Amino acid sequence: MIAPDGVHVWTWDARPFPAFPALLDTWSDAPNWETGHWLTGRLGSTPLDGLVSAILGDSGVDGADASELRGGADGYVVDRPMTPRAMIDPLALVFSFDAFEQDGALRFRQRGSAPVADLTEDDLVLPEASAPARLVRTQESDLPREVTISFTDIGADYQRGAAASRRLVGASSRSAHADLAVVTNDAEAVRRAEIWLQDLWVGRENASFALPPSRLALAAGDVVGLSVNGRRNLFELQEIDDTECRTARARSIDPEVFNLALTPPRLRAPTFPPAVGPVHALTLDLPALNGEQPPVLARLAVFADPWPGAVSVWSSVDGLSYSRTALALAPSIVGRTLDDLAAGPTARWHRADLRVEIFGGSLVSVSDNAMFAGANAAAIQRPDGAWEVIQFAKAELVSERTYALSRLLRGQAGTEWAMGAPLPAGAPFVLLDQHIVAVASGTDALERTLQLRVVAASHDHGDPAALAVSVVPRATTLRPLAPVHLKATRAAGGVTFSWVRRTRFDGDTWSGEVPLGEESEQYALDILSGADVLRTIVTPTPSATYGNTDQLSDFGALQTSFDIRVAQLSRAVGRGFATEAFLRI
Repeated sequence: MIAPDGVHVWTWDARPFPAFPALLDTWSDAPNWETGHWLTGRLGSTPLDGLVSAILGDSGVDGADASELRGGADGYVVDRPMTPRAMIDPLALVFSFDAFEQDGALRFRQRGSAPVADLTEDDLVLPEASAPARLVRTQESDLPREVTISFTDIGADYQRGAAASRRLVGASSRSAHADLAVVTNDAEAVRRAEIWLQDLWVGRENASFALPPSRLALAAGDVVGLSVNGRRNLFELQEIDDTECRTARARSIDPEVFNLALTPPRLRAPTFPPAVGPVHALTLDLPALNGEQPPVLARLAVFADPWPGAVSVWSSVDGLSYSRTALALAPSIVGRTLDDLAAGPTARWHRADLRVEIFGGSLVSVSDNAMFAGANAAAIQRPDGAWEVIQFAKAELVSERTYALSRLLRGQAGTEWAMGAPLPAGAPFVLLDQHIVAVASGTDALERTLQLRVVAASHDHGDPAALAVSVVPRATTLRPLAPVHLKATRAAGGVTFSWVRRTRFDGDTWSGEVPLGEESEQYALDILSGADVLRTIVTPTPSATYGNTDQLSDFGALQTSFDIRVAQLSRAVGRGFATEAFLRI
């Protein structure tokens, strides 16, 4: 035998809980943890007697005796101010104990103790007009057929869990539920649910009887054997009223119910948090999309695998003080092209296939009507940094994370000027969806260098994992789109050139003329000779006349063919994107 003062707690193992014992593939001795000497995962548990005593002590209740309580939980949450009883009642329900006043002190007793006395009808006080004992049995339909317990599962990374116990037979359709702030494992929660259900059914019989003064030793919480009409049952004394005799009320009980065996808890391999490293980010200089106001001058596509959760974009104009500009809630779909893409037609199908490898996510095919409504828009970047907006109707998965895109529309949103000839393989690809974030808006940000820090929202912009990006917002969004449908007709006084303007906003209407999109309407028409500009005509209408006198002055003779360039003018940024055409009359 070892003297109590010679008992020491020790462990030779420092493997972390719950990785040990959950990772059975890593440690072959992990099953021994259930019955072994390891303290790992056990030191943090809360003995029930100490927990109840701590609750009462913190509430200023002195003189209570909780030494008879057994077992305990891994934790207990008190998340708001409440009375001591409100804190203890859920514990009493799940751990099967009662509180009684005895000898002027509050005493807690575990239910299911051994009987302390055996009573027969001869030991009871006979009432004047009734039997020595009155037994009442609760109807089966009033008892629950199923009970459930909600708890915090320590084996599931402290997520909420539920344990249930259900009777396989019976006419009852009732259920009972307890939402507890107890932290424990799933096996203990199931055991407590089964004890609760069995105790409810075992305790369906109530007894009331009177005891003589000779039974003063009996107190509330004691278990007694009561024999009535030759049948002996165990009852737990619930209340005792001392008057001329001792009137007792009790409920039936079976101590074996509380000795239910505990099964081993289900071991779950812990989910380790992913390493948070720098994200991958692409800055996009795109034309106006969806009519944003104020106009967005620069956008950012953010991707990471694994995704660290929301990602913050911090910006600074001096690199010293940063403010959060945007929040990316989900990763963008980014990748790279695997094929060269030749220049194609605009405003009609480009019947070419383009293979794209994406870093994460997926691409889907859409109907033509959905694509005409704006679906499946993407941006591809030329080596010089210009972004072309394309759309694709079909996306076929041809390899891991690789899609073949077909039924293309090129130069969308007025980006025909950015079309590569050809676009080489390896060009960045970005799907233009709701996950693209704006990082610079309004004309006050134009041409001002921004220092960006892109990092998980749970980290500060100074974190080593922050990605530093420099961006200079350009005027691409603000530049008028290139005119279309250039024509030339000869009149008596010269040649009249005409065209159709486009707009940066709300240009998809089919009724009436599209909005102007600029403060005033004005165009610049250049008459070209090779790379030289011979004459520039500024006009407020989508047409201009090149007079015969000017032709003679510029060329020395009247011309039958012209090389021209037309651009709409913006008061904010000057010339927009231009259209060049060679016209014959």
